[in-house]
Amino acid sequence: MGEGELREGDFDALLRVLRSDSYLGLMERLSALDPEGALGFDLLASRVRLAVSREAARAGAEQWLRRAVPRDPRVLDVIRSYAGEPAPAMPGRVTPGREVQGRVTPGREGPAVRNTVADSAAGNIVQAHTVEQVNFFTAPPDPALWLDAATVDPHALGAPHEVPYIRRDRDADLGPERRDGFLLITGAPLSGKTTTAWAHVRRLAPGTQVCVPPPGTDLRTLPERIAARKSPCVLWLDDLERYLEGLDGALLSRLIAMGVRTVATMTDAAYDEHRFGAPATARVLSRARVVELELEWSEDELARMADSGDPRLRKAVLFCDDLRLTRHLAVGPELWEEWRRAGRPSGNQPGHQLVRAVLDLARCGLTRRPRELVRAVYDRYAPEHAESFDAALAWAVQPRRGGAGLLVEKPAPRGLETHSYLLAEALTEERLPPVPYETWDLALAQGEHRVTSLATGYFKARAAAGDPEAMYRLARLTGDEEWLRKAADAGHTAAAADLGSALADRGDTREAIRYLEKAAEAGDARAMTRLGRLLQIQATTWLARAAAADDSEAYLYTQAFTVANPQAGFLLARLLEEEGREKEAAFWMRWAAHAGHPGAVEAVGGGADTVEG
Repeated sequence: MGEGELREGDFDALLRVLRSDSYLGLMERLSALDPEGALGFDLLASRVRLAVSREAARAGAEQWLRRAVPRDPRVLDVIRSYAGEPAPAMPGRVTPGREVQGRVTPGREGPAVRNTVADSAAGNIVQAHTVEQVNFFTAPPDPALWLDAATVDPHALGAPHEVPYIRRDRDADLGPERRDGFLLITGAPLSGKTTTAWAHVRRLAPGTQVCVPPPGTDLRTLPERIAARKSPCVLWLDDLERYLEGLDGALLSRLIAMGVRTVATMTDAAYDEHRFGAPATARVLSRARVVELELEWSEDELARMADSGDPRLRKAVLFCDDLRLTRHLAVGPELWEEWRRAGRPSGNQPGHQLVRAVLDLARCGLTRRPRELVRAVYDRYAPEHAESFDAALAWAVQPRRGGAGLLVEKPAPRGLETHSYLLAEALTEERLPPVPYETWDLALAQGEHRVTSLATGYFKARAAAGDPEAMYRLARLTGDEEWLRKAADAGHTAAAADLGSALADRGDTREAIRYLEKAAEAGDARAMTRLGRLLQIQATTWLARAAAADDSEAYLYTQAFTVANPQAGFLLARLLEEEGREKEAAFWMRWAAHAGHPGAVEAVGGGADTVEG
């Protein structure tokens, strides 16, 4: 393999380091080569940590590596060697622009002492006693890498936002005309804090630049970087608790005095913990203008979403019945992607098929989906994994991000339900296979009117498209014989058998035989029996008529039949009676009596000595 030739594992190796706490060591080694500048690598690390999916993070790492290697192939050697080593120990080693902090325990007599060494020239540091913890902090991003507030992508700020932004009621309290030195948006997890903050930043004055430091950045050098800039700037601190150790009251005052806006977010729990916790962080948070964001959306917000014109948002309003729309939009796509990928040959097939069973029952309109019913559908979808039902259910209900699972089991009679986003996608995703007819049968057996209504519409649409099975099921569901005839004419065996029997019941023997023969030749046992009975009645009727007309051959046939099998003659008489053929019935009843059948003898009153035509 030639020098500088990329291997598939190189991207994953780089990604592993970027997502660990030891990426600073790799950045230090790469800075000596500086193919794109150490700060460029630092920005890459920040973006990887903010990525909403592993695929997005890997794509960023791959893009950086493909640009860096042509400039200096030695980058690969450094990354490969570093990825194969444990995190490098650098006791006492300090790099310019890097801060090292540690707690030193001198002995049992006194408390732990905090050591800080910053902006030192490279050199070795010898520390007596025990170093319990060492924290490394990076410098803020180079201003040349700051982002334009007017065009900043939400993903760059950690907001997994794929749909048009819908104005929240609290946006009125975030107007760009306010000169907030320190704005803090709080709320429950997945209430939309980061997205709302991003939308606020996008509304700031043209030319505003956004500084997005990675967690653990030493913010004390930020004022010097800002001082050289003439354009307004915003310091973006998503999940503020990750930055509090490097942000004190003096630094905050200095930034505010310089006209720097700080836009930050925190969960309610994190805010309460730090606002009323250690005095130093409490003093910092007391400077913030706090805007609290509700998890539930108001009626006005829902109306704005419904009027947005975006089909994804309209679906969210329709299917997210608990009004926690931000959770629906933020977590739902990840759950859908996890379920979809579980269906691959190498994925979790039992879990995928279990969720599919619940989705298909919901697509049928069934509101009550007890575990036993879901199990019956699952056994049809994954017969080879029937014993894995409990394990599949445990996987499906396991909480993911935001506490949401693919499935949730509700108390009886509701049973198993899917996440609202999965149901919304399943009802509109054209690439999903149609619900099998056997699943429709199980759903219809539950007796819910909504299922019958949906099934009628579904069967009618597929019947109109030429599906014989849909024609047959529509005929059974609605009693429309015209659809039954269309299905039979299209070659549907059961439809031909049913139609033939219905025609025979009405006395339309000729048409009945035509359809019963089709079904019998296709192997339908019911049709074979009904056709045999029909042909037998026809044959014996004609023989009886011929015998009555003094045809000696017909007389012999009928005599042989009844004498050999008086029970058959008696049953034939009864069948003819049921069909209203009284004359033929009387003829065969007398024949059966003449042959000695007790029931026939009783029926004719003992007058069985002669058989008259």
